[in-house]
Amino acid sequence: MSDEPMAQNAMWRADLRRDFDRLAGLHRDRIYSVCLRIVRDPQRAEELTQDALLTAFDKLDDYEGRSAFGTWVCGIGKMLALNDVRRRREMLTEDGVLDAEDPGLVALRALRQQEREELLRQAASELLDPIEQEVVYLRYSEQMSRSTIAEVLGLSDDNEVRVMLQRCKRRLEKGLRQRLEQLGHGTSFIRTTW
Repeated sequence: MSDEPMAQNAMWRADLRRDFDRLAGLHRDRIYSVCLRIVRDPQRAEELTQDALLTAFDKLDDYEGRSAFGTWVCGIGKMLALNDVRRRREMLTEDGVLDAEDPGLVALRALRQQEREELLRQAASELLDPIEQEVVYLRYSEQMSRSTIAEVLGLSDDNEVRVMLQRCKRRLEKGLRQRLEQLGHGTSFIRTTW
């Protein structure tokens, strides 16, 4: 790339950064509408709108201008909202205790939310040590990142948290199977292959 296009590109990016607040203001309502349609919760849609704008600002260097700025930033909002819905629909999602694609998940959905939470709480209190319970709680109830959990709990790094969550997954799988059998719900909603 010659010096002239690089200089023009740098100026364009500088202009984009300088005008970001104005551009964000122009598209904020549209981002909010996209998020609200997906999450159906005004407060959560507002949070996701703010997250989308922060993400867009952080990723301005990745924006190449191939689409309109509004389309690009609304796409970020849409992806954040879809991921949020997916995470909330799944239990202990990212690390794979339950899989939302599993057809047997209907049995779990049949349980009231409170029953599901109580079932997991009982299994966690019986099967996990206190630090593991804290890691699971911070990850799935407080939705903290693994690196933040490591920092809060004084663990070595986010990899230690990941390993701990995987270990918890294995222990919880067995405990959940037993409890579901006792409740007469079967175990088909838990993946049989890991």
